[in-house]
Amino acid sequence: MVFRRAWDGDEWQLYALQLVQIRHQSQNVQIVPDKVRGDAGIEFFTTDGCLYQCYAPEEVSDVAKAASAMKAKASRDLAKLKKNAAVIQKILQQLKCQRWILLCPFLDDKDVVAFVRDKGAAAKNCGLNFIGDNFEALVHSASDFAAEINRLKQIITTTPLVVKVPTDADVLAHPQSQMANRLKGKLGRAFPRANADEIEIRKDGFVRSHLTRQNALEVMRDEYPILWEKSQMCIDAEERRLLAIGAGAGAPVDQLASSVDRIEGSLKHELPTISPSVVTDIAVGTISDWLIRCPLDFPEDGK
Repeated sequence: MVFRRAWDGDEWQLYALQLVQIRHQSQNVQIVPDKVRGDAGIEFFTTDGCLYQCYAPEEVSDVAKAASAMKAKASRDLAKLKKNAAVIQKILQQLKCQRWILLCPFLDDKDVVAFVRDKGAAAKNCGLNFIGDNFEALVHSASDFAAEINRLKQIITTTPLVVKVPTDADVLAHPQSQMANRLKGKLGRAFPRANADEIEIRKDGFVRSHLTRQNALEVMRDEYPILWEKSQMCIDAEERRLLAIGAGAGAPVDQLASSVDRIEGSLKHELPTISPSVVTDIAVGTISDWLIRCPLDFPEDGK
């Protein structure tokens, strides 16, 4: 099996998390958020005592440079076990860790293994309460997760997704608040020739798709976290594009159609097992979400 070597750092971290979730089961894996004062040297850990740190070297062809970068990464993050001991202890509580694993897309140089094991032995001798008696620091690569990679491919291509479709009662029960008024106002600007009844029908259609989107994302988040993460990547990428360059040229209705088409295309590529109707509802529901939250808006007619 040939494994991809070049990865963006964030992309590799997400992919590695999916592999670890398959190996240990998602309910046994805890992500350590890094938005507040960093991740303390641990990106995620498992309830059976594995600490994972991900790293994708920028250099993928020069073996020596890649190895040097891996060693530097391991040295920095293993040192954080002692530096951030109080924070890590609070996170792990009574859990004794037996493995610290640097997970990389590839591993070419055995000197990296020796280096990391030496640094791990030093960390073990620091007397940290959360370090177990059999603690080892290791370097793993995609080849160590070949079975999980195959399983991930199977999940993506064979998992059916059953989503509850909102009823008319669900749509009518949706709160007629400032959020709904904002949605109607923007649809009025997007379809300036539509009368009030037509705008109300369109609003209800967007609300229905918005609710379907929420249902679909909740099912994926709770039952198929790998699919959920892929769907979020698709949606977030399109929102970043929207915020960076706008909805595009043309009339508002064309801008809406263009964004829906891009989201649908991305979701169909990444999540081929989701039915086309649910994909469309997720795409339209995402547009509804943007109209409500304001990443997407339209000027009044003639301005």
